[in-house]
Amino acid sequence: MSYMLKKMMIILFFLFCLFISNSIFATDKQFVDIESEAAVVIDYETGRVLYEKNATQKMKMASLTKIMTSILLVEHCPLNEMIEVPKGVVNIGGTTVGLKAGDTVSANSLLYGMLLPSGNDCAYTAGIHLGGSVEGFAQMMNEKAQELGLTDTHFANPHGLDDENHYTTALSMAKIARYALNNKTLNEIVKTKQATINFGSFTKTLNNTNALLNSYEFADGIKTGFTNGANRCLAASATKDGKRFIAIVLGAQTTQIRFQEAKLLLEECFNRYTMTDISSYLHFYINIPVIKGNIASYEKSITDTLVYPLQEGEFDKIYVRQDTLSKLEAPVPFETNLGTIQVTIDDEIIYEKTLFLDQTITKKTMLDYIQDGISNMFLPIPSI
Repeated sequence: MSYMLKKMMIILFFLFCLFISNSIFATDKQFVDIESEAAVVIDYETGRVLYEKNATQKMKMASLTKIMTSILLVEHCPLNEMIEVPKGVVNIGGTTVGLKAGDTVSANSLLYGMLLPSGNDCAYTAGIHLGGSVEGFAQMMNEKAQELGLTDTHFANPHGLDDENHYTTALSMAKIARYALNNKTLNEIVKTKQATINFGSFTKTLNNTNALLNSYEFADGIKTGFTNGANRCLAASATKDGKRFIAIVLGAQTTQIRFQEAKLLLEECFNRYTMTDISSYLHFYINIPVIKGNIASYEKSITDTLVYPLQEGEFDKIYVRQDTLSKLEAPVPFETNLGTIQVTIDDEIIYEKTLFLDQTITKKTMLDYIQDGISNMFLPIPSI
């Protein structure tokens, strides 16, 4: 074999390995090439990730922070609660609605001021009212993040101005946005294009900075953000053909790019995903033998229903894994963990249920053994 032929075969082998490697590690959740540094799209109903690019990379979030601030405000204050604007509001930079220290403003007004024009003064006022200080409110925000299971998110202030200890990921922000949309008040405010709001000593007409509400007919939220450190950010929501998706775009270079790419991702997901009834996979039967128990075995049938967003071909990839105990030894207390059932597509878990014993299984008594013996004496003799 000539030297040139050997060299050619080595090159071809290398290219083949590269092709196989790309095929194995390529994700079917990044089917659109975008410029923004990180992005994710999730389904509002199920939380399933539909698209992702650097979705778990820690990044600054700018004024998307105010989604969390708004969550805490509606969960801790009645909408008509009057809140005094603190003196420190005069030192807040960035976008403001012009709150005046000493005025009293309703919690509802602060929500509109935060979520439409992104008023840092409104977020600061809410934070001081709830937490007593920026640090105190940041602690509340971080406790809420922990409650939501967000281990890669940390808040340092209520408004989102740059701080090295203030960060999240696209995926975690999508989860925060999804949680916020479950609140009727926030769900209505984030799709409002314009509102005239009283702020104590003055009234102001507010315009929503989310341009998608005017340029994309299916848009119904949520929030824009910008700082020098975070660049342009957007949390967008859209509803079409009975499907509602949430898109998060972080680190876009321009305002136009963040809106264009959010719309592109949402439309592509609407086109690719169909809400599919997968209830036929959610019929389970377990039968676990019981040793020395008052019952011979524990039996249970489980039937669940679920409509899930699937891409073409995914229905046939669904796999059910039932991992339950092989036996039980009496006595067995109520709510004993019996195991789990998982439904997956490839390595993605799309349904998971932990099974618990719904009764107490007692140990068989001597009387039970005697009764069993007597019953067995009268069993019919099988014919030969």
